[in-house]
Amino acid sequence: MRARISITIIGILAALAIAAAPASAATNIHQATLKGSPGFPAVTGNAKFSVDDGVRQLEAEIQHAKSIAGTKVRFRVDGVTVGTATVNSVGTARINKSGGGIPAVSKGSTIRVRRLTGALVASGTFS
Repeated sequence: MRARISITIIGILAALAIAAAPASAATNIHQATLKGSPGFPAVTGNAKFSVDDGVRQLEAEIQHAKSIAGTKVRFRVDGVTVGTATVNSVGTARINKSGGGIPAVSKGSTIRVRRLTGALVASGTFS
């Protein structure tokens, strides 16, 4: 009898511990739509910033940049370079970065994509 009570209590405590544990969900999520510059009006793109368990994550992509296929572009958030990528043959370049090299993003933060020569390809603002 004592063993059954102990097992029941352990089961109830385990169930309570699971129910009380917070779900591991991303918080502080911001998104931006990228629009092509006057020199590259067809370019579009998007970016997503999140913090998951204290780790900053950034995914960003441009599309419709076939005119500069084969060239490298630099992704910058609030003036900080977060990564570079080569525009592929279909006109897409993307980065997926996480960790301390990603600056904190808030509503109004900017993302800019430039060729290594400095020419602006696309930009957007996080909401």
